[in-house]
Amino acid sequence: MNPPLVLLPLPADLPATPVAQWEWAGAGRAARAGHVTAVVPAQALSWHRVQLPVGVQRQGPRLRAVLEGLLEDQLLDEPAQMHFALQPALTAGSPVWVAACARGWLRQALLALEHAGHQVSTVVPEWAPQTDADTLWVTGDADAAQAVWIDGNGVQWRPLSADHTSSASIPESWLPRSVLAEPAVAGLADALHRGEVQVLSRDERLQQCAQSDWDLAQGDMARSHPATRRLQQVAAALWQAPQWRPARWAAVALLGVQLLGLNVAAWQASSQLTQQRNALQATLLATFPNTPVVVDAPLQMERGVASLRQASGSASARDLESLLAALGSLEGFEALAPAKYAPAAIDFVASEMRVRGLAVNPEQLPPLQNQLQTRGYSARLDGDTLLLSPRSTP
Repeated sequence: MNPPLVLLPLPADLPATPVAQWEWAGAGRAARAGHVTAVVPAQALSWHRVQLPVGVQRQGPRLRAVLEGLLEDQLLDEPAQMHFALQPALTAGSPVWVAACARGWLRQALLALEHAGHQVSTVVPEWAPQTDADTLWVTGDADAAQAVWIDGNGVQWRPLSADHTSSASIPESWLPRSVLAEPAVAGLADALHRGEVQVLSRDERLQQCAQSDWDLAQGDMARSHPATRRLQQVAAALWQAPQWRPARWAAVALLGVQLLGLNVAAWQASSQLTQQRNALQATLLATFPNTPVVVDAPLQMERGVASLRQASGSASARDLESLLAALGSLEGFEALAPAKYAPAAIDFVASEMRVRGLAVNPEQLPPLQNQLQTRGYSARLDGDTLLLSPRSTP
C-alpha cells in the first residue's frame, strides 16, 4: 500500500476547508489517523536559485538571515513572513535551489493536520526543478486546467482554458516530444501537442510526489533529524513499495523458517532432557526401591550411596581418612613436611581439612592442585594453612 498523501489547500481556501475535505491520494485516506505526507501545491511555492556565501552551513544559525538577505529583492512578501527550504543535496561553490512559501500558511496547515490526528512525516513540493529532464504536465479539470513546465530553470505554470487549444497558448519551448496529463484534461493536452500524451490518474501523479528527495519541513518546521527522516523514508519504501514485495515475502519466509527451527530445536532439547530425567529416576528407584518421592534423583542417589557406605563402615571422599590419604599420596609431599616442619594442627570441619604448619609456598601450590584435581579434590592456601576439600558438593 502506498503511503497516504494530502494536497494542502491554497492559502485562500485553508480557513474554510476542513481537513477531511482536503484532496487526499486514495479513497478514505482522510479518515485514517497516522503518518501522512503533505504536498505543497505549485501555486503556493516560488523557486529561487542563489549562491550561498562560503562558510554558511545547511543547518547553521546564520542560514535564515543569509537567505532573507539574498531573496529580499526577489520576493513579493516580506522575507520574515516566508518559509525557506534548500535543495536536498548541496555542492560546494555551486548555486542552490531555494523553495519559498508563506510561513504562516504552512504552519497553520500542518497544525490542522496534527489536530485532526495525522502525524506529518514529510512535506514535499507538488513539483520541483529537474536538472536532467524537461517535462510538461497538463493538470486540473476542463474548467480550470493548468500547464506546468519543469526543467533545470525551475517550475513554471500557466492557467489554461478550453478555448486555448493551440500550442500558441504556451511557449514553444514548453513542447517536448511527450506530454503528461491527467484524464480530465487529456483531450486538452492532445490539442496542445499533436504528439504522444501519457495519461496518469491524479492519484498516481500525487503518489509520485512521495518519491521526491525534497523535504520542505526545514528550519523551525523540521519534523526530525534529516538522517532520521531518510531512514524512515527508506524503511517505508522497503515496507510498502510494490517492487520490494518479493524481498518482503522472502524475509517473512526466512523469519518463519528460523522461528520454526528454533521451536523444533527447543522441543528436541526438552524431549532429551525429559528422557534423561526419566532414566535417572528409573535408576534411583531400581537401586533404592524404598524412595518415597523422587524430587532430585542425583542428590537422592548420592545420599543413598553415602548412607550405604556409612552403614558398611567404608570411608567416603569427604571423610577425614580420605583427605589425609589424598594428601599423603602426593608426589613430593615429603619435601613439604620434613621433621622440623611437622603440621602444627589439623582441623576437619564440614568435609574441609585445614593443615597448618606445612612449608608450602605459592610456587609449589599449582603442581599440588593438579595432582589433587585428578583425585577429585581442590586445594588452596590461606597464609600458612593448606585447605583441602572435595570438589563435588555433598
